[in-house]
Amino acid sequence: MTSTNKKGALLFAGGLLLGGLVATNHWSSVENSISLQLDDVKAELSETKVALAEAQEALAQVNVQGEAATEHAESLAQQLEEKQAEITALKATLGEKSRAYAGKAGALEKTLEEKSVAIAQLKKRVTDTDVLYAERYRLTKAVSDLNEKILKGAHKLELSQKACSEFKKGNSWNKVSENDCDNFNALKAENSAMIEQFDHLSSDLDKVKRELSVFGNVPLPDHP
Repeated sequence: MTSTNKKGALLFAGGLLLGGLVATNHWSSVENSISLQLDDVKAELSETKVALAEAQEALAQVNVQGEAATEHAESLAQQLEEKQAEITALKATLGEKSRAYAGKAGALEKTLEEKSVAIAQLKKRVTDTDVLYAERYRLTKAVSDLNEKILKGAHKLELSQKACSEFKKGNSWNKVSENDCDNFNALKAENSAMIEQFDHLSSDLDKVKRELSVFGNVPLPDHP
């Protein structure tokens, strides 16, 4: 081999070696770049996993809160339903009591009206009774006084009639006998009038006594 060929061969071999070194350096750089990118991706993946775990945990908490809220809402709905049932029951009870009190009030009003009528009747009865007692007292006194007058008048009439008879027979002649004889008819008429008045008063007195007897037999109104 000539020196020229040897030189060329060395250059070629050196070129190959240099090319190999260049190629090796290039792939090493690419590998490093890919490794760095892979590390970045792994880091991002790790962060994503952490974020996903946090999101899942948050979602789980939200679900728990949602379930709690749902249970609370259901509990409130049940309480509301129970309260509504209580209100309905209370309204029904209030309606029954209202009707009962209305009926009782009506009965009391009727009883009060009846008692008022009974009291008014009793007051009238007492007033009428007082009037009748006063009338009985007046008539009794009037009958008694008139009876006394009739007895005195009858005695006077008897004496006047006797004196008049004696006067007419001529057995007595005095001013008194003459006056008695003159007044005999007048005395007789007066006595007859008193007797007639006595009969009227006695009849009125008997009527009052009968009315008082009726009042005494009428029962008093019952007390509550």
